[in-house]
Amino acid sequence: MASSQQSLETAAPRPFARPQPSVRARAKRWLQKNAMWYLFLAPALLMLFAFMAIPLFKSLELSFYQWNGLRPREYVGLENFTDLVEDRFFWGALQHTIVFAVFATLGTVGIGLLLAVAISRRVLGSGIFRIAFYLPVMLPMTVTAALWVRIYETNYGLLNTLLREIGLGAFAQQWIATPQTALGSIIAVAVWQYSGFPMVVLLAAIENIPNDLHEAATLDGVSEFQRLRFITVPLIRPVLISISVIQVIFSLKVFDLVWVMTKGGPGESSSVLGTYLYRKAFELQDYGYASAVAVTMFLIIFTVTYTYYRLMKIEAVEY
Repeated sequence: MASSQQSLETAAPRPFARPQPSVRARAKRWLQKNAMWYLFLAPALLMLFAFMAIPLFKSLELSFYQWNGLRPREYVGLENFTDLVEDRFFWGALQHTIVFAVFATLGTVGIGLLLAVAISRRVLGSGIFRIAFYLPVMLPMTVTAALWVRIYETNYGLLNTLLREIGLGAFAQQWIATPQTALGSIIAVAVWQYSGFPMVVLLAAIENIPNDLHEAATLDGVSEFQRLRFITVPLIRPVLISISVIQVIFSLKVFDLVWVMTKGGPGESSSVLGTYLYRKAFELQDYGYASAVAVTMFLIIFTVTYTYYRLMKIEAVEY
């Protein structure tokens, strides 16, 4: 009996085994499905490779050489980086860059948040305010810098003239020609110009908060400050962190605003990494050393970006 049953099982047909597609067939199917998307991405990827990846690797390579643009390059290894560590002007520029990034970010994001909250309350003329506060963002940086150079002018500038007219002439001074006030004056211009960008982004996030929460807070007699602290800020925290990191990255790369207004002066009081790099490369023709500065800037910005990415990933997992 057992042998007959075994022979029946052996004779029974096996289930149909689906043949696996060949590598060529899988590749063809993948191309049919994704080729169009990569075709659309190709121009952007080519530009990214040509104008960012290649210059980045060339700068990294050049940072190991001494070169003035005319003589043959001389390999010096890590000498440019060791000189960088001992260069007090580099550390001064780095310190000014960090101060600029911190205070410009605090100013732009803080003022942008307050403007976004005020406009979200639908005050009279909020649409006009939204446009007016964003207009400076669309101005070219060089135009903004040239405008504020005129405003800061010592004798006939708008700021000092206004201070004299309202009886505060004692506060009138050479705003961008004094080492103690030059960097702060530039930071104020950056805050004035770029507060509109966080305002627009944060306003969109605030408008996505459900109205039920605001109505419940109104019924409970919550003040505007409490509403901002316990409802608005916690609910838009991811957007707030993102826009802050973006502002930090933009601020670390500042160059044109400082260069047009003060060229890093007076002395080195407003020098930042961007202006320091420019002087080394295009005024002193020390391209190897300037490339070492550029690589250092890249590492700083990459560290900030990667840290932000990791923190946001951890926060998303916890949430």
